[in-house]
Amino acid sequence: SPIEGLQQMLPFTWNWVKQMHTLFSDSENLTPQSSLEHKMDFVKGKGFVDGVLFTRNQLVLPEILLLDAESINNIRKEARCCVIASALALHACNISKVGTSLLSSSVTTDEVNDARQALSSVLRRQHFEQTELESDTIEAVGSLAKALAERYLAVEELVTLKNHTLAVLRGGDPVIKLLDNRVQSFFRFACKWKSDMSPPGITAPMQMKTGRSVMKTEDNARMIKSTKEEFSLAAKREASRLGFAFCGSDLVGVGNEARNVISLAWTTYGRNILERFLGVMQRWD
Repeated sequence: SPIEGLQQMLPFTWNWVKQMHTLFSDSENLTPQSSLEHKMDFVKGKGFVDGVLFTRNQLVLPEILLLDAESINNIRKEARCCVIASALALHACNISKVGTSLLSSSVTTDEVNDARQALSSVLRRQHFEQTELESDTIEAVGSLAKALAERYLAVEELVTLKNHTLAVLRGGDPVIKLLDNRVQSFFRFACKWKSDMSPPGITAPMQMKTGRSVMKTEDNARMIKSTKEEFSLAAKREASRLGFAFCGSDLVGVGNEARNVISLAWTTYGRNILERFLGVMQRWD
């Protein structure tokens, strides 16, 4: 049958849809009669965010996402950096007794901005030894705490900050476990986000036809720009609400990248492949 031919041509995409189905919960009420938009949200949230970006299982990328492998790796790395940086910033605020509201303030000193950049740079840099990463991060977090508090930290404060920093980097800190869950929520929000200006079901710019007029190109460019601005505002609010104000701009940028990857995949393959694979799974239920 045609569907069996598709399954043989795209074994990893078929496997992904089967794994996606195991993430299904009754609360989602996905049925063969569900709207295309409902199925699209399921693929973007459960399928892409939970099943690809943050999966803990061994996964070979679906064929329909292979061209995006570099973007997907970048999204994962940036999300990890944002989680770690946010956890460290929260500890720096608490230990230096300045209050976490300072992290979401639109007015910060040059010293705080420089310390933020330095910490992000350390976390993104490739370290060949764990001890090197830890010592560089301890130094960067100490500078951030000093900039936030506008004073030198006492010895006992520095010791506490060092212990929390090591716990965060080694994955044993309660704050990082909380933020791990929250960053997934942020990416679900980003990938399923729809513009108020778009008709239902359209989340990616429509493909341009050849022979386009200059006027139409300018209109499309304006729409893409305003959609991106609309997304950035909504995503920045959501990032702040979830506790990522410290690295909100970075998270918004990578959230937009994730949104573009899965929106393009759905626009290209949603009806012809993914919806049909989901239909087979639902007939098995």
